[in-house]
Amino acid sequence: MAYFTIWQGLRGMYMPDSAHIIRAATRAELKSALESEARYIQDAGGIGMSKRAIAWLAAVAWRNRKASADYVVPYRWKEQDSYQYALGVFCGATRADYLAQEES
Repeated sequence: MAYFTIWQGLRGMYMPDSAHIIRAATRAELKSALESEARYIQDAGGIGMSKRAIAWLAAVAWRNRKASADYVVPYRWKEQDSYQYALGVFCGATRADYLAQEES
């Protein structure tokens, strides 16, 4: 069992637009959660986050799940010409973080 913070928002900023902690028993569960988040962003007009990029993100996050590391896949909105936003995974969340989120 591993815990990850999935976030999305401007790249390089201190506070993401949204973030939540998930519990995943397998890489497939993590990938499924990331695909769902990517679909939500794409439905809102986001461009980027290909299936291959999401698979890479899930694989690298799962492989490094015990490290405190942040991995991202960039995206942009239709009216932009550069990829200023990112869908990211922070490896380093804990069970206590997950339970605290579930209580609120």
